[in-house]
Amino acid sequence: MKKIFVIAVCIVATLITATAQQQRGRNSGTPEERAKNQTTRLDSLVNLTADQKTKIEAINLDLSKKMSEIFQSTQGDRDKMRSKMDELATERDKQYKAILTDDQYKKYLNNREQLRERQGGRRRN
Repeated sequence: MKKIFVIAVCIVATLITATAQQQRGRNSGTPEERAKNQTTRLDSLVNLTADQKTKIEAINLDLSKKMSEIFQSTQGDRDKMRSKMDELATERDKQYKAILTDDQYKKYLNNREQLRERQGGRRRN
């Protein structure tokens, strides 16, 4: 009976760990992987040209590296981290706007707002 209980606990622990990793999956990985994933998501949304993809991926890589630095430097200080992340989001939007067409940028902003609504008011950029 003890063996069955131990096996059941191990299975539950494995499932919890796998679920947590999937939930973090969007922001996990190297800055390069995150930049590529972000670019791919934006491309599927607004149909980037080859030139736009290259520029957007460079922006995303730069911002992903900055994001990693922010996580390291602000551990435990959520307000400071949020402030710095807001600054990065503003920088990203400004750079995206310079590269995307007006229609693409509108789709991007609309999608971002829809994500915020679906997340139930949780703050995300």
